[in-house]
Amino acid sequence: MNTYHFHFNNGQKSSTILFWFFTTLLTIVLTITVLLVHPDPLFPTWLLLISLPLMFMAIYKLFKVASERRSGEIVSLNKEGFTSSCFGSVLFSEIHSIQVPVRQIGLLGGLQRDYYKNTDVDTPYLEFSITTQDGKMLNWILNEWGGIYNSEEEFSIFFNFLTALTNQLYQLYHTNEPYNSYLKILGEKGSWEKRG
Repeated sequence: MNTYHFHFNNGQKSSTILFWFFTTLLTIVLTITVLLVHPDPLFPTWLLLISLPLMFMAIYKLFKVASERRSGEIVSLNKEGFTSSCFGSVLFSEIHSIQVPVRQIGLLGGLQRDYYKNTDVDTPYLEFSITTQDGKMLNWILNEWGGIYNSEEEFSIFFNFLTALTNQLYQLYHTNEPYNSYLKILGEKGSWEKRG
């Protein structure tokens, strides 16, 4: 049994993060305005006593909510399937489809890090998903070169899990077929679907 430990972005609470982001911006602007236009009667001193604590609270809430998007994952892979600490047990026979953003992953010949450095495009968070036959979705969002939610080493660990998983599915469903370009079973667009 192989075990993989990594962190990922669970993609939850996006609207809450946006709320606290804009609240933080608003309180910073209000506080700076009160400090710069201090003698003006439109902005009395007591307003600073309100805006400063509000600003610090908004910044704290923003960081707290953003950190809650970081989940720790432990995946144990065995001959029948895998067990995820975040999503539970999944048998290989239950997996209906897999989606991998192959065009963005440098390890698969996709866009290299230099591309993101030389353009205005942000380094992407890559979303990987597995759908089971009963419609359950397992989503992991990671950054190949590391970021707030996972390190570069953790992406490599996740990629090792993905490689082992697709190797098992290849042996289960495609033994007599030649390898595809990506992780043995994925098509050019990074998808695999169980036939029949």
